[in-house]
Parts: sequence; structure tokens; C-alpha cells
Amino acid sequence: MDLGVLHLSTDLPVAADAVAWSDYDAHRWMLIACAGLLLLSIREIMKLTPSMLGCIVRSRGNLEVEHSVSTARSRNTCAFVLAIPFILFADRYRLYETFFIPDWDEPLPRFACLSGTLLAYLLLRRLLHALLLGVSRHRMDSESLSAVTRGMYNYFICTVVFMLLTVSGIYIFDASDATVRNILWIMLALMLLLSMVRESQILRMNCSGLVTFLYLCGLEIVPAAILIASGFLL
Repeated sequence: MDLGVLHLSTDLPVAADAVAWSDYDAHRWMLIACAGLLLLSIREIMKLTPSMLGCIVRSRGNLEVEHSVSTARSRNTCAFVLAIPFILFADRYRLYETFFIPDWDEPLPRFACLSGTLLAYLLLRRLLHALLLGVSRHRMDSESLSAVTRGMYNYFICTVVFMLLTVSGIYIFDASDATVRNILWIMLALMLLLSMVRESQILRMNCSGLVTFLYLCGLEIVPAAILIASGFLL
């Protein structure tokens, strides 16, 4: 027995490589299905682009979208299609994390929970719109009411398209997940801000400044605050 020699290895054990999001087969199939869906919808999205850009530069663009039944129907379809890559972005870059969202090792339940969260947010928003605008003494025409209720879909479409282009562009620079996550959060914040500005401009056509502010608090700020708080606090 050699008591003067340390027989244990002095090399640090090599940690197992972390499993990446794309290493799961379910995620790969989701990406393939999403890419196929986008390819099938690309013509419709491009046809809708001028109307969506019009909503960005002026508030009346939202009214013009609602005035055309075919354009509004196409907008609703494209918003539904683009919700799929949006949920995948939220999954891949952990844009929303809370106690009931499983980790990456449960791809399908995680996707279902994120989809349910988005649906719950939209239902809460629609419920508040129905309650506040339904009991309001300030009556609006049908186009203005639809523009206030569904105007966010216009900016959602633009934001997801910008997300697709941005992530594709910075992917070649091998940016960290944290960097991409911060960029996507900024884009979502700008989308919400622009949507509220345009919505307030439409409301001001029918309401006073104070009533418009109170509407925005109930219609937009409360649902967004609940969603953000549930992600940070739970």
C-alpha cells in the first residue's frame, strides 16, 4: 500500500451535454408541420401585407380592414396560422414560464399548455370587451367596435412575421437564447403599445379622453398585466 500517493483522479468529471430544444423529435416534427403550414399560407399573408402595414402607419387602416369582409376573414385566418410559430417561439425561447408549464422533456403537454394560455388570454380580453363596451353609453358603429376588438390581430400578424425574419437573420450570428428572448420580448411590448395607441385613437372618435383611458385600462392593460404577473410571480 502506497500511503504517499493519491490514487483518485484529479480530472474533473465531464458534465453531460444539456439537451437542446431541437434534440426532441416532437419539436422537430412541430417545426416541419409549422413550416408546411406557413408555405401553404404564404400567398395569403403576402396578399394581406399592404393592409397590415396600413394599420401600422395610421389608425384608419384598422377600420378599412373591418370594412372589407374578405380582408377581415383573411386576417383572422392568417392570425390563426401565425399563432402556431408564435407558440413555438414561446416554447423554444421560454417567453412564458409558470408553474403549470411543463419543461422541454414533455413537448406535447408543454405546447398544449402554452396554446391554452394564449387562448385564455384572448377569451379574457374578449370577455372584458363584451362587458365594458356592451354596457357603455358611448355607442360605436360596427366597424369601430370590430376594430377595437380585433385590431390587435393586425399587429399580431405583423409582429410574428417580424419575429420570423428577425430570428432567421440573427440565427447565423449564433446569438444566445437570452439575447433572442429579450429581442422577442421587446417586439411583443412594442406590438402591445402600438395596438393600444391605435385603439385609443379609434375610441377617441366616440369617447372623451378620460373614458378612453378607462377603457384601455380595462380592455388591454388588465389582461396583459394578468398574463405578465402569472409568468413572473407564479
